Amino acid sequence: LSAVSNMERSRCSSRSSYWFPYTLNMTRMMTTYTRRGPGEMYLRSTLGDIIVDLAKRTDSLEINPVKVYEEMMEEGTVAATRHLSFTEKQKLAEKNETVHKIVKNRVGKLEKIAEAFLQAMFSSVDQVPYGIRWLCKAIQQLAKEHFPEATSENVSSLIGGFYVLRFLNPSIVTPHAYRLLPHQPRYGARRNLTLVAKILQNIANQSHASAAVKESYMQPLQPFIHQQQIQVRGFLDQLCDVPDFHESMQLEQYLALCQKTICIEITLSEIYLIHNLLVKYQDVLASDAEDRLNQILKDLGSPEARLDRKDDIQLTLNLYSRWDAAPDPCASLSPSSPLSKSLFGGRDQEKCRQLLLKLLQLFPPCSKERTLSKALQVAQQSGSHEVVVHAKLTAEQIMVAQEQCGLPDDDGNALFQDCKALLPRRKHTQEKYKRELASLAGVYKVDSTRSIRLS
Repeated sequence: LSAVSNMERSRCSSRSSYWFPYTLNMTRMMTTYTRRGPGEMYLRSTLGDIIVDLAKRTDSLEINPVKVYEEMMEEGTVAATRHLSFTEKQKLAEKNETVHKIVKNRVGKLEKIAEAFLQAMFSSVDQVPYGIRWLCKAIQQLAKEHFPEATSENVSSLIGGFYVLRFLNPSIVTPHAYRLLPHQPRYGARRNLTLVAKILQNIANQSHASAAVKESYMQPLQPFIHQQQIQVRGFLDQLCDVPDFHESMQLEQYLALCQKTICIEITLSEIYLIHNLLVKYQDVLASDAEDRLNQILKDLGSPEARLDRKDDIQLTLNLYSRWDAAPDPCASLSPSSPLSKSLFGGRDQEKCRQLLLKLLQLFPPCSKERTLSKALQVAQQSGSHEVVVHAKLTAEQIMVAQEQCGLPDDDGNALFQDCKALLPRRKHTQEKYKRELASLAGVYKVDSTRSIRLS
């Protein structure tokens, strides 16, 4: 997603063109990503009860004066006159005091409901799936990079366009598609849900120019919308405040070093869709006859048809590679070995490992030394400010771990030797990621030139 996002951004001349609905592959990819299990689980746990209660309401929250007047005609409150044009109904509605009172009352109700949605969002920021928060962060960073003249309101508007328009609002407008309701709500309930979604989207449009509502009947809500924008902007900034999984979480090292099984949550329909796409673009993804993907697709046979939503189920799959011949350096460790203790003994020991691995990556000559103390000395004489600072941090953290956390008192040499042995595994993992990214770039290139629609 990040790679495609960069490519799409470079093709856009303005911020608005970037989010034009259904014209860009990245927008569709991101929307599809939000429909995965973690996103749906968050929506059900956070907004599910509010959406269900709103869908069950039998009263109308319509604030369009013309439609309110039509309701009054159906109820017999005003004389029903046939063959009135829209303009004629609009004039009658504007002159009717009862219509104004009803609209004012319903505006207050809508504001309370919208505020309940907002409070549920604000209080659950830590429960938002990491992947969705990381996408918000990527949008923020890419917007600042490609549109340096954009204000903070402009950037927040882009983030809100993804988070609210592509993630939250679909579950509000079509709750049955997210299994929040067993069936499609009646028309009146759908209209109530749509009005709330409109309010949230207008709040998410942060700049004053874009926040001007398109429908005139939404004007009474403008004070409420402007009042909530600052708090929503802070919420969107919070969404983006997550560590990058390549730099802070050290995902490559985690995958290479950790003995825990890596799992994903995925539905049968998603598996079938991925299989169909792999077969469809096999000539691009696996142009080399020796590519392992060709063998996998041959073993799988013909792809299955996608399931109906009611028949779909979610699975938990363990990830592994049958061809991953690189040795597992952790497999040979005994539970009592110094490295085993340092790897899995606690947060401070883990930090030692991460710092030391990072130092070996920043300054490879360190790995040629026999002892950690000598490696740190060489690093501090490297002349690189970043390497020197990192070497000092590593030395300090190892001292703390030795004194407080039970790290073996061997000057860190056991940990140093084992980390050196782990570097080839990490390099293997990084090279594998580079090959996968190259394959994805090839798919994108073909998509752009042939105008292939991924559907």
